[in-house]
Amino acid sequence: MEINNPSKGDLYPNYLPIHTKTRSFSLTILLVALLITLTGCVTFNDPETSQEIITDTVGILDNQTSIGQTFISRRPLLNGITIWLTSSTVLVESAGDSTSHSVTIRLFHSPGDNKPVFTTSILAPSSSISTPVTIQIPKQSNAPGQSYYLHLTNDSGYIQVIGRNEDAYPNGQAYLDGQPINADIAFRLSYDYDFIALIHDITQGLSNIWLVFPLLIILWLPGWLLLEFSGLRTRFDYGEQTSIAMGISLALIPLIMLWTTILNIKWTKSGIFVATGILITLLSIRLIQLFITSKNNKPKQEKNTASEELSIIGYKPKQAFFGLLTLILIFLLTLLVRMIMVRDLTTPAWVDSVHHALIIRLIGALGSFPSTYLPYWEMPPTAYHPGFHTIAAVFTWLTNLDLAQGLLILGQVLNASAVFSVYLLSKTLTRSTTVGLLAAIITGFLTPMPAYYTSWGRYTELTGLLILPATLALIQVLANDKVTTKKIWIIILGAIVSGGLFMVHYRVIVFLACLIFSYLGIYWLGKKGNAAINPRSVLVSVSIMAVLAVFFVIPWLYQMITSTVLPMLNSSIGSMVPFFSGFTWEYITSALGKFTLILAGLGLVWGMIKREEFAFMLLTWILLLFFVANLAALRVPGGALVSIASVEIMLFIPISILGGYFVNQLITQWKDILPKQLVNPFMGLIIMVIGSVALIGTRQLVTIINPITLSSRNSDLPAIQWISENIPENETIVINPFAWGYGLYAGSDGGYWISPLSGRPTLPPPVLYGLGNNNKAISDLSQRIINESSDLEAFKELLLSNQLHFIYIGAKGGIISPEKLFASGLFTVLYHEDSVWLFKLKP
Repeated sequence: MEINNPSKGDLYPNYLPIHTKTRSFSLTILLVALLITLTGCVTFNDPETSQEIITDTVGILDNQTSIGQTFISRRPLLNGITIWLTSSTVLVESAGDSTSHSVTIRLFHSPGDNKPVFTTSILAPSSSISTPVTIQIPKQSNAPGQSYYLHLTNDSGYIQVIGRNEDAYPNGQAYLDGQPINADIAFRLSYDYDFIALIHDITQGLSNIWLVFPLLIILWLPGWLLLEFSGLRTRFDYGEQTSIAMGISLALIPLIMLWTTILNIKWTKSGIFVATGILITLLSIRLIQLFITSKNNKPKQEKNTASEELSIIGYKPKQAFFGLLTLILIFLLTLLVRMIMVRDLTTPAWVDSVHHALIIRLIGALGSFPSTYLPYWEMPPTAYHPGFHTIAAVFTWLTNLDLAQGLLILGQVLNASAVFSVYLLSKTLTRSTTVGLLAAIITGFLTPMPAYYTSWGRYTELTGLLILPATLALIQVLANDKVTTKKIWIIILGAIVSGGLFMVHYRVIVFLACLIFSYLGIYWLGKKGNAAINPRSVLVSVSIMAVLAVFFVIPWLYQMITSTVLPMLNSSIGSMVPFFSGFTWEYITSALGKFTLILAGLGLVWGMIKREEFAFMLLTWILLLFFVANLAALRVPGGALVSIASVEIMLFIPISILGGYFVNQLITQWKDILPKQLVNPFMGLIIMVIGSVALIGTRQLVTIINPITLSSRNSDLPAIQWISENIPENETIVINPFAWGYGLYAGSDGGYWISPLSGRPTLPPPVLYGLGNNNKAISDLSQRIINESSDLEAFKELLLSNQLHFIYIGAKGGIISPEKLFASGLFTVLYHEDSVWLFKLKP
């Protein structure tokens, strides 16, 4: 068996490229056209126009009672309303009626209208559990800010309408039998995303085109310069260069901050701009040198070197250029999809984003890695990986964006950049540009991950996965028998990438170790018996690379092992854990995940039949990852280091590679048997199919964010700004808690963003408090807040006994009732705008 053998045929006949210049442009134009046709076919939820508190029964529908709700549609083209209903179990049993009943829905512009704009009937749920029911409405031709009145009736049976029995939604109210009541039903609005909205988003994006420059400076420039000065850049095609440069850059920034922290050298905004100027100067000088060199006659020796490098990388310059162009356009379309996904977000989603933002704030304030996370939470600083946060801090310094907006933009850029890393790993393993491009399309438009990372704010693992392929690409060059120079540079760059990856995400460094082990194992078997190749020398070089990487991070690594890893190992053997505990199929099967799984499975089988070593390597890698993730089930120390979920959500990488390989093989096989006159029509059909499938996937990915994970609202931001200007820094602010999972509690509304945006501690704090020794005390106190928030005298005593004086109620709301606090006379209102409240406990 041979793997990645550059001398095997001319430009690898087993991986014939399907794209020429014309086909690349045709595919790109088709993808753009199909993306435009996406508009008008996609429904978005609008978190700003919602009231999702479901703690009370607002009213019971029967044949004599009606319930209504006024609201304002912030977005145009209203097309759906979700409400929460449940059967009234007690009344149903007393009436002896267990059948389901229909609810008549009428939509008016105001309660006084006689003619509804829409009428329909829906089947009410028969369950006694509160159930969301979506009412599909024909697309309304409303302008932004249009008022509506939803009217519900029921001819028979008893249906409970769920919501909050107080004014939870400032732009409307509930009605019972036509009379306004102090309540709001729970509802969520959706709207149609049309061509005008797309043009608006593109225009808004173009107005921020200047962000390209700081992004390139952070994500690409340092790595490109190192590749260029090392003499290794031309050993890779342009797409590979881009991804490797990104991996080096993302790894280098946290490594530099690690050592400046050790040396007590503080980063400043002015220092970042000076460093940026130096990098741009070096780039300018080098580009001028390359331009002058290209104008001169190349010596014969350089031609021979170029010929050798061509045989190593397996590409022609023109072909590589149009491959890069296609890859960049795939990236831009992916980025457009990712930015459209977050068009309605005020801050990044879910709980991870909060502690990411707070660590970025701390790094920005200190100019170094924090030595403590007090007063926000108590844990060893090395218990968590701060590498990504260094990158984000530099980005906010260069752009002067506010923290939430900067994190949201950078996160989506990194998400779209996954197409580069998947391309690099695909090209590294298969030596096929076409497989790399197809894999990039699968990652960008078809697989649910990494698009769904946005819903979690899973920025650290995402950044680690962008770095991961660069190490293997460098090792492959090291393993190539024709490469006899630049080994020291390969080892140094590989060590930088590996060390920086460790600082970015602890688990992903385990993924990398499994990948390298799989690659070298298959490489060793493939080269066994080949006297011209010495795999032992490759192993020695990789070992030196690993030792150097450890040296780069030794100050952090030593503390991390002693304070985090060893205690985790000592306590990881407990009760029996089932195999694949926490495995969730939806993580890899939603959107077009099932389709991509089928493609990947076929690619794996076909690759093994053809004895392609990369197929065996990927299979070995996946098996190793699941083995490590199941150590707890095997009762082996270290079971808590890698979770099943973290492995599952990175499987988009091998899935995309195997799927891209199978599609390429399918096309190649058909091209070989078709008459020549049918090849061009066949390729046109293939391009249409790829574009159509990408469209179908895009329609599902663009709305993949779970609305439950969106906690903040626009009205929270001025309130938090008021807190930063008026509340003492040492005051801990109580916010609405909820049980997040793993025995930990998080904030349910925009109050959770008080710490990163104002610097004031909150209770509950960011969920990283779970890594500290006092996590149980915090969780117990959060649960007591939930239990005693309805008994205000007990609630007051709880706050006083814990030296807590301030309570924040965000626009989304939660378990704590602001109206009850206001009416009790025990609290003073410090701030109240829209549905945001800040109370202070009276002495």
